[in-house]
Amino acid sequence: MAFDYEANVTAVKNALAGYNTTTSSPDLSSGMTIRVKTVSIDDPAVVGVKWDDLPAVFVQISGGADEFAGCGPTGPATSNATKFKEVTYDIFGLWGRDGAHSTHKDSLTELYRLAENIEGVLQKEMTLSGTAMYCQPESTSFGSGVNPDGTRVKGVLVALKAKYIFR
Repeated sequence: MAFDYEANVTAVKNALAGYNTTTSSPDLSSGMTIRVKTVSIDDPAVVGVKWDDLPAVFVQISGGADEFAGCGPTGPATSNATKFKEVTYDIFGLWGRDGAHSTHKDSLTELYRLAENIEGVLQKEMTLSGTAMYCQPESTSFGSGVNPDGTRVKGVLVALKAKYIFR
């Protein structure tokens, strides 16, 4: 049986979205002046993101690698051979307001809190509701850009590495 990319990227999205409440610990929006409005499986470079849709979190798979745990084709009907799969997810956190509403320093503070919150949720939800053996944020990078409507957008990219076993 093939690895189910769709189900596993959905588990990452659901883990993040499930912790976006004021009663969750950790809270995806903790310490931020505006709560995360959406968590979705999409590419922020392709979808149209408007300033009033922010802050937002986007999840996508950037790659994967197989490692054989046993010989033969996978699946219980054939040889019961299993495989390990290591998948890297790109998790984009975007925060932006037009220049009249916030200073550059405030934007950075909000972005750093969003990064901290994304990492905190993924460290707490380390098996992604039982779908992964484990997951761990591997790296975090920051950047910025300008939307076509002129708003400045700050972004964080958290690379999440997860390991699975499947038949």
